[in-house]
Amino acid sequence: MRKIVINNVGLVFVLLFVVTGLKAQSQVTLEKVVNEWSFHSPSAEKIRLAYDNIALAHENYLKGFLPSIAFNINPVSFNHSLRLMQSPTDGSYSYVNDYSNTSNAGLSIQQKVGITGGVFSVNSNLSVLTEFSTRRNSFNATPLSLSYSQQLLGGYYLYKKLKKIEQTKTLNAARQYCSDMADIQIKALNAFLNLFMADITRKLAMRNIAISDTLLMAGKALLNNGHFTEYEFKQVELQANNNRYVYETSQKDYQLLFRELWALLGKKEPLDSLDVVVPDFSLPLTIDYEAVVKYAQKNNPFALSQEARRLEAEQTLYSAKLANRFNGNISVSYGLNQYAEHFSDAYRKPDYSQGVMIGFQIPVFQWGINRNKLQMAKNNYRNTMLELEEQETSYANDLLDKVDSYNYGVKLYFLSNRSYQLAQEQYQILSAKFKYGKVSIYEITSAQKDLYEALKKYYSTMQTVWNQYFMLRKMTLYDFIHQSELMHMFHLQ
Repeated sequence: MRKIVINNVGLVFVLLFVVTGLKAQSQVTLEKVVNEWSFHSPSAEKIRLAYDNIALAHENYLKGFLPSIAFNINPVSFNHSLRLMQSPTDGSYSYVNDYSNTSNAGLSIQQKVGITGGVFSVNSNLSVLTEFSTRRNSFNATPLSLSYSQQLLGGYYLYKKLKKIEQTKTLNAARQYCSDMADIQIKALNAFLNLFMADITRKLAMRNIAISDTLLMAGKALLNNGHFTEYEFKQVELQANNNRYVYETSQKDYQLLFRELWALLGKKEPLDSLDVVVPDFSLPLTIDYEAVVKYAQKNNPFALSQEARRLEAEQTLYSAKLANRFNGNISVSYGLNQYAEHFSDAYRKPDYSQGVMIGFQIPVFQWGINRNKLQMAKNNYRNTMLELEEQETSYANDLLDKVDSYNYGVKLYFLSNRSYQLAQEQYQILSAKFKYGKVSIYEITSAQKDLYEALKKYYSTMQTVWNQYFMLRKMTLYDFIHQSELMHMFHLQ
């Protein structure tokens, strides 16, 4: 008999252990939602894909300065028709039966010369003409052809500007990735806090329902003993109904917000056995403004995006100046060429071919059109500079406001948290006294209203201070809790 009892006790212990383990696994915490699950959400995956595209585009930009090799072949270009031709001797016209096929193949190697803004290429081509009417073939071979072309002025300057813009945009892409991920965390944070509010409201309503049931029993006894009026008893019943209404409403909100959170995180697990855990206040008590400015200037994508816009404006202005000044293009080519009726002869003793082309662009008189275009470019450049200055000033003020709001919000959080605790204690004390007829129903009703108001303030300040912290975290790309930059935390450096 004793053995059976021990086995039953052991079975109960195992069941409790399993249930406790399942409950621990089903807990939903702010830490898990924000710093773990949000990174596996569909929104986070889209951000990673966009960042990968930017990285690939930058890789293509760099590879654009490597030699590119292309092989072209056109095996069939057949024509059978009457063509109008002019005699080279007397200029007379006649129709000629064109019955031929042209095939050609070529290999080209091209190299950008970034420092000059030119393009150097090496080509080799072979063309075969087959005349069916005379049953004759002819071969035109270019074994080697070298060419180089570039803009006469401004090529090096534009190359430097474009390279700097590309470097700035690429460097900013990693910071923008961290900023976008921080946005996902903020969305997950608010979804969790909304769920937490519904959860504590329904749990509080459940406790108040239990207290209201006790008060109803006590009120019924007081009514029967003549110590309570019918009106006062109905007030107790009304309060109990209000608690049930609050519970049903918050229960519906809880289920809806849970589904919204799960959809945001892209999770498929069932929702029945999950438990929302009260978030611990692990935030810094104060955040220094100078530290915020330091990390914002270093990490925030805003600063680099401003620099990219400044560089693009300078490039646009310079291009407008070039279009209004003396400039030109130069193209040089050198190669070998041969024509023969047999393939082997097409590559024997080729002739030389050289070419030089220099063209100049000299604006002389255009009724002031180019001058107006240049002035428009200068106005646009100045307008961009003014916009950048305004945005930088607004950004600095926004940083200061958010730091002040956070430090102020931390104080309000602790005050509201203490007020919520006191309101709960007061309501429980008054509820206990009510059973002995020491307090009126009006005091109980007032205490319950104060309790729900304290809960709203507690939640509001909690949501505000967590949002302010994560906004500062996003603007600085720096985690003040772990004292680490997001670039390191997200493994981008």
